[in-house]
Amino acid sequence: MECAANPVNIDKFLILPIAEGSRTVTEVLSKEGSFKILEVISEDPLSVREISLKTGLPFVDVEDKIMALMESDLVERKSRPSGLEGEEDIYGPSNRFVVFSSEDNNTVV
Repeated sequence: MECAANPVNIDKFLILPIAEGSRTVTEVLSKEGSFKILEVISEDPLSVREISLKTGLPFVDVEDKIMALMESDLVERKSRPSGLEGEEDIYGPSNRFVVFSSEDNNTVV
């Protein structure tokens, strides 16, 4: 997936065949609130509490959606210093593009 004039870093892409294997990612993205979460964390990585406050989604729903987004390689867990607790988990986009392709990788959508 490279062009001589414009080399592409393949690690930035999550390439999924248009087949059964891509179902998990599409199911995760189709859940209400998932895009809202991705939009909010695209600016700065945030904790689940902060995501909940910014999106208006219940804390438990945000936790579930974040875990599903992580399992689909769309979100990464990071950490930042936190007052008394030492460090807290924050979540940001995995900085990858989702690409759907034919099973033989000849056609990219």
